[in-house]
Amino acid sequence: MKKKDNKKRTYRIEFYVNEKEYNKILKQQKLSGLTKSALMRDLVLGLDIRPAPPEKYFEIYRLTANIANNTNQVAKIANATGQIDSMRINGLLTMVNKCWQLLKELR
Repeated sequence: MKKKDNKKRTYRIEFYVNEKEYNKILKQQKLSGLTKSALMRDLVLGLDIRPAPPEKYFEIYRLTANIANNTNQVAKIANATGQIDSMRINGLLTMVNKCWQLLKELR
């Protein structure tokens, strides 16, 4: 997500568009997930307007972070005790399988 810096924006620009132009702006706004203002600024700056990633992308991101954290916890416990908790390993496998399913759905 982009950082908001509205306090630095002191100039307002208003302009008119026809229905076809307006519909194109709305379509690009919906695809990108940007506000109209952010979309116009990005276009003026010559930035690429890309589609917003699907919600599954963020779910995969969160799941991957959880897998990494839990793996570190398992490794720390295993190093300290010399044993591995099978319930934690099964939990990790469940998360990895869920992540894999979400990745397959993105194709």
